[in-house]
Amino acid sequence: MKARPPLSRISRIPFFLALLVLFVPSDWCLADQHEEAIPTRITSERLRYAHHDHQIEFIGEVRVDRPNFQLRSERLLVFLRTLPRDDRPVGVSSDQDMDAQVDIEKMIALGQVFLKHEERVGHGDMATYWVDQGVLRLEGNARFEEGGTRLEGNVITVNVQEREVDVEGRTDRRVEGMFLLPREQEER
Repeated sequence: MKARPPLSRISRIPFFLALLVLFVPSDWCLADQHEEAIPTRITSERLRYAHHDHQIEFIGEVRVDRPNFQLRSERLLVFLRTLPRDDRPVGVSSDQDMDAQVDIEKMIALGQVFLKHEERVGHGDMATYWVDQGVLRLEGNARFEEGGTRLEGNVITVNVQEREVDVEGRTDRRVEGMFLLPREQEER
């Protein structure tokens, strides 16, 4: 039987870091490490942390709330990775600060996913966010709305850093987009 880490060690898991990295006011992309911490509240029916898998799982009616951002899903998986020694803060040992050792690789929200950041709204059966690439992928009955634009498809991939969107349809349903365009000026 494997020994479980002490509760004090579990409490140092970078829960807030995970969501600070995922959703920030500028284009759903990476946060600057020098920015001030933003209050984030995460609630769920259950939480599991697997140190050997480098994974945090929130299960059951997951709610993430922070200023200008909300996430709702049935499950949220946060995949951690150990930072290379050169990328860790100087003078902090691994026993002193677990946050200094780990970073977020990707996050996956599953089951009736709803994301809202300012005027952007995303829906789908599943959402995956790759932190380093700044790419958000909505899958299964995916819908993405921003301003007066709405895109629907089976898979919607948004590169928030490059401001690119790719929408894939299904064999039984084509991609659909609705756009609000400015009125054309009368010809003179």
